[in-house]
Amino acid sequence: MLSIFLVCCSGDTEEPRLTASPAATLDEKAVLRESMLQVLGADHETVPRLKKISYSAPEAGDITIIWAIKDAGSQTSTKAGAQMDAVNILNVLENNKTRFIYVILIGTFTTQDADGSTAEIQAMSLGFNKSKLDRVIWEDFQFSNIYDLADVADVADGWK
Repeated sequence: MLSIFLVCCSGDTEEPRLTASPAATLDEKAVLRESMLQVLGADHETVPRLKKISYSAPEAGDITIIWAIKDAGSQTSTKAGAQMDAVNILNVLENNKTRFIYVILIGTFTTQDADGSTAEIQAMSLGFNKSKLDRVIWEDFQFSNIYDLADVADVADGWK
């Protein structure tokens, strides 16, 4: 989805002109958000798993993406699903030609104790420099190598 905004001038004698608009940036962010929602889907078929996309000042070029890891039944399957999610998120950034210098992916997981109380934990926080991601051949990339690809990987016990 590409939008062009026509901005008309304040005087009657000037010709209308096309100008860059902050809304154009918002549209790029909306497209990215929609792409992330599609690739991550929903948990329990109703709650979107994408929790938040935040951007630093444009000069810095950092993006933080927080998503809920889907419970796949077993710990091994859930961990593999989280790793696939991270690769899919990076692919969306690549496919959308998103401009950034550094991206942080934070995967959260809801746990339940014996009493039925739930708590959300940060299962993983992965940081990637764009320059390194640009060298990856995604078609050949094994999702299980995502922690090794990360410049910074803070992974909770049981998720490694």
